[in-house]
Amino acid sequence: MSAKPSPKKSIYFRSLGCPKNQLDSEVMLGKLALDGFSIAEEIEDAQVAIVNTCSFIESAREESIEAILEVADLREAGALEALVVTGCLPQRYGRDLAKELPEVDAFVGTNQFQKISSILDETLAGQSRGSYIEGGPSYLYDADTPRMLIGPQHSTYVKLSEGCDRVCAFCAIPSFRGPFHSRAPESILQEVKQLAAAGTREINFIAQDSTAYGKDLPGRPKLADLLRLVDEVEEPVWLRQLYLYPTAVSDELIDVFAGAKRLLPYVDIPMQHASDRVLKAMKRGVTSAHQRKLIRRLREAIPGLTLRTTVIVGFPGETEEDFQELCEFVRESDFDRLGAFRYSDEEGTTALGLADKVEREVSLDRFQRLMSLQQEMMQEKLQKLIGSEQEILIDQNQGNRSQGRMASQAPEIDGLVKLRAAAAPGQRIQVRITGVDDVDLEAEPLRPSSALPVLQ
Repeated sequence: MSAKPSPKKSIYFRSLGCPKNQLDSEVMLGKLALDGFSIAEEIEDAQVAIVNTCSFIESAREESIEAILEVADLREAGALEALVVTGCLPQRYGRDLAKELPEVDAFVGTNQFQKISSILDETLAGQSRGSYIEGGPSYLYDADTPRMLIGPQHSTYVKLSEGCDRVCAFCAIPSFRGPFHSRAPESILQEVKQLAAAGTREINFIAQDSTAYGKDLPGRPKLADLLRLVDEVEEPVWLRQLYLYPTAVSDELIDVFAGAKRLLPYVDIPMQHASDRVLKAMKRGVTSAHQRKLIRRLREAIPGLTLRTTVIVGFPGETEEDFQELCEFVRESDFDRLGAFRYSDEEGTTALGLADKVEREVSLDRFQRLMSLQQEMMQEKLQKLIGSEQEILIDQNQGNRSQGRMASQAPEIDGLVKLRAAAAPGQRIQVRITGVDDVDLEAEPLRPSSALPVLQ
């Protein structure tokens, strides 16, 4: 009589960084659960810890290293049988990390996620080679890949593609996420239908370069074709497209946004700067005039448009005059949402070798001045909403209060609506805006806008 196989170990998973990283974590968790590993909500209940890291910018790397060191202390104390580090950080620095962090049992790169279960088996059996990092394209899942949602069940992300072929001077993503490759449109549509049928009420489409979608696929379908396809989904779901490259936003794509049923009129285009001299040094392939023309076209064509952008201050060679051009562009464009980064040197980028680095103090000052300008403009916009009726999607309930978001607010980056009433996550509720609390809004309920199922 053969002995029963021993049960798989319990895994604690910590996911850092952007939504793309979160989705990678969900895919690894789905694979681990399918292969018999149990998932622990608290690290104290786990035998193995996995830290999925980000290395996009300096602050993200610092956060990742701090998280690894925290868990490494538990590994050293014998509270864990193994510590595995996955994602962008090992893909970018894996072999150096292995020397600096001997407490880590295995480093797993971005094109090895699908092998996470076998890697853990080898690690726990003492057969690990320590470093599972290879060059080439990052792993890209499909609709049939097991996935365990770790965020809200009613709002999630769907990845359209992986990698990037652009040559922006400040960005190291192509060096560790690899070349661009797309998912088949049928796979994306299938996943959207599966999620919507299971009760998801908001799907956010993400990629390193969304507007390059389909260039590598048979027939070369475009992003406009894909969005037109998924917009036909029957369930009452918000569809939100993120990260559009300014030179690739075509009239056809704008028309899809303008005429969509499910696709929200939320357009997210990282402009990065407005000085032609800085844009050229950034290798963005766009002029300030083109960006202004694009904004005018978007506002003219798309009813109820929410326009979001991201900019960088302190790029090498940026002068005060360049910065003032950026500020004037922000005033003139009147963005509904704006995020900003301070430039940081990144290995593997052409900007690393540029002269005339902007001093950190100057960069910080410009960042604070720009965000102060945007805050002032945002306050004016938010104050104008007081008294208006809006529909919000509930994200969480806390006793007799709830938090949700309007269609103009993407998850985690655009503020909240604080509702003075209890409502279940996933419900869409009609509210009246009653006040402003910094970047958030306050509201009171009117009535449910649609008979959506209450998600538990």
